[in-house]
Amino acid sequence: MWTIRKSIVIDRPVTEVFNYATNPVYWYQWYAGLSEPENLKGEGEAGTTMDMKYALLGMQLPISLEVIEKSREGNSCFWDGHISGAVNSKQSWTYNTEGTGTEVKFEMEYELPGSVLGKVANKLIVKKLMDNSAEQTMKNLKDICETD
Repeated sequence: MWTIRKSIVIDRPVTEVFNYATNPVYWYQWYAGLSEPENLKGEGEAGTTMDMKYALLGMQLPISLEVIEKSREGNSCFWDGHISGAVNSKQSWTYNTEGTGTEVKFEMEYELPGSVLGKVANKLIVKKLMDNSAEQTMKNLKDICETD
């Protein structure tokens, strides 16, 4: 299992960023490689489930996602989700007030089944692609949230 950690500061209040980022209807707009949700049940709260596709190495990998936690505590907000299918991962997002903006911290633990890795001779290529995808995802979220 591999782990990716990223963080970024977005020049918008934490409530605005959290409300946008945790709405599954918008995920495909900023999460690199993610398709629009299918079979969406819920509005992003804990227990919400959906099916999607994740683009990796020219393949459209089917995944299912379940929201495990969506909560607020003081000036911090939290979101955790579990992804299963062609990619298995646990994602944790934390949103903290940073001055007048929001610091977003992202952590993902993931693994790819052997059938997917078998199509790629070098596992390090997959790791680099996943890291680049996470970096682009954070930049996309920042760009969209900071647009008036």
